[in-house]
Amino acid sequence: MKGNVYHCSLTAGLKKLSPKPSTHKKPWVYATKDIATSAMFLGDNWDFICQTGMYDGLPQIYERFKGAFDYAYKNKKGSLYVLDGKNFKEGMTSWSPEVVSEFEEPVLEEVKVHDIEQFLSKLEKEGKLKIYFYPKLPPHAPKDKSDVIEKAVKWTRDFGEHTLEQIEKFHPDVLNKVLTTLVEQDYSFIDTKWKNLANK
Repeated sequence: MKGNVYHCSLTAGLKKLSPKPSTHKKPWVYATKDIATSAMFLGDNWDFICQTGMYDGLPQIYERFKGAFDYAYKNKKGSLYVLDGKNFKEGMTSWSPEVVSEFEEPVLEEVKVHDIEQFLSKLEKEGKLKIYFYPKLPPHAPKDKSDVIEKAVKWTRDFGEHTLEQIEKFHPDVLNKVLTTLVEQDYSFIDTKWKNLANK
């Protein structure tokens, strides 16, 4: 694609980015089309902490529990890397703002972010993204945590039972539903802890 793309990392000083397998299990360099979208993925954040996405063309973050925004971003730093978009392809993942490259990509510029929370808050004031603080949700977000349950079940099956540790920590109110759903899908638990909880 034409123009520059953006990649975020907690590691500073990178001069090049190498393709690595991620959730799509293919060796890619991931990037986004604008800085605000990339900045959402800085910090210690997962979908179970602050959900990130795009709505009406605007990047958005919404807390999945009270204090999640601070947990993910406050007093934390990272870097945004500017890359040439020529090798990056659109439409390779299910999320349209995301682009990927199969090649090692040289860094054109590094933007150091010293406090991610402040950086994101500034972007919101500039109208470049939207932040929803718990219990507020964007219009399209389910209010029953069904998306959390669905993702927890899928990620447990695809990536392992460390996903259940996250659910137990951040969303204990739906842990039983996640375990029950896995049992209904004939999932075989590896850790006896989850097997015992599922059989209660």
